[in-house]
Amino acid sequence: MQRLGATAIPLLERELRQAAPWRRAAARDAFEALAAQGPALRARVTTSLHAIATGAATDEAKVIALGLLSQLGEHADVRFADPGAIRARSAIALASHLETAADLAGAADLMVHQLAAGDLVRLLEAMADAAPEAAHRLATELGLRLDVPGDLRERIAVMAAALAPRLVAEAAPSPPPVELVQAAILVDAAARRLVIACRPLAGGLRFRRWAVLIDASGRIEDCLHEDDAGPDVDAASLTAKLCAEGYRVVTTELAHAHKVVAAAARLTAESTHALPPPYYLGRDLLDLGDAHLGPSDRAATSPAAIARATELVAAGDHARAQPLLERCDPDNPDAAAALAALLLAQRRPAAALAALERALTAEPDWPLHHWNLAVAFQQLGDASGNYHALQRFVATSAAPTGLRADPDQPVRIRCAERMIADLERTARLTGTSLRRRPRPRIPRKKRSSVSG
Repeated sequence: MQRLGATAIPLLERELRQAAPWRRAAARDAFEALAAQGPALRARVTTSLHAIATGAATDEAKVIALGLLSQLGEHADVRFADPGAIRARSAIALASHLETAADLAGAADLMVHQLAAGDLVRLLEAMADAAPEAAHRLATELGLRLDVPGDLRERIAVMAAALAPRLVAEAAPSPPPVELVQAAILVDAAARRLVIACRPLAGGLRFRRWAVLIDASGRIEDCLHEDDAGPDVDAASLTAKLCAEGYRVVTTELAHAHKVVAAAARLTAESTHALPPPYYLGRDLLDLGDAHLGPSDRAATSPAAIARATELVAAGDHARAQPLLERCDPDNPDAAAALAALLLAQRRPAAALAALERALTAEPDWPLHHWNLAVAFQQLGDASGNYHALQRFVATSAAPTGLRADPDQPVRIRCAERMIADLERTARLTGTSLRRRPRPRIPRKKRSSVSG
């Protein structure tokens, strides 16, 4: 191949278009070898690859050409004959490499920086069909990244929630064994702390390394992650070099390193709503997971996420609605109402009352909250509570609301009026009182769990 040089390129183009996978693979390796021989051959190779990627070649040939162009630092706009099949194949290939938390973080980082939002979602959708467990893990990882736009994070959260019930057993990647990770916390004269975490790679002679620089205010100033930092760069040797440059060792306790970085990540996320990309790539070394997220980042508050959860509850798909509702802001009235509906469907009226209390605090005149309140009291066997909730439902329904366009609303009103009359008749015949009884207030800070 070295003797043939550029004269081999037309032959390699034909081989790359062959149906036999081994011939395409051999041509790809030969193209790579030619490109490494010098700038002139590299330019000829990239020109040929561009022609294949943008021409009438098969999708298989285009995928190989596109991958090699990317490796050579080139970009090409490719149109595939069957984009769905290419996405599915790419998704399956990606899923097969997601074995560890580090693999997940690396794949998520690549998707965030290399794919447009639409392409990212389509790739996840393709993976969801071919490898739902891998898709769920990857979607969960993407949902933890603050550099993913909020609306896209919510779309991904909806996908993750939809996938969760399909998984019989979730085999989440385990963090590296604690005994294999070496850590050290150092401090310099400016009160900046440097946290180092290293883990030996297979064979034990080379190391994966993560370093987090924390400024005097407690925020992450910089981050460095190396998949392979080379030999003799374990925590001890690196610490010795840094001490020679003026750093001082504070501790080598792994638990303390976890605590320090977790606090710095939360503080940084709260103040800037951003973290350096290498933070996500190395955080598994200290088993940090979602430690950087605060309550506002954990809660799904977008209308799209809540609307999807409400649709699932209305369709009776409680298994898929539950994970979404667990992420929702408990004080959002729409989320609280959807949660109440789910709990009522599960025959858990006492828990539903807590959610309805929050919904009514925000929207005291929305008729459906009172309708659901009546259902809750009916399930509890509280005739007085049921009666007054139905009366309030009829009263609030008299005002113009969006429910007037709901074809089921007239049926609800007639049903409520009939039930009110029945309750009054029963009370007269039995001599019982329907006088409103005070209900104990539910503490505002208490949140009902959806799981049961």
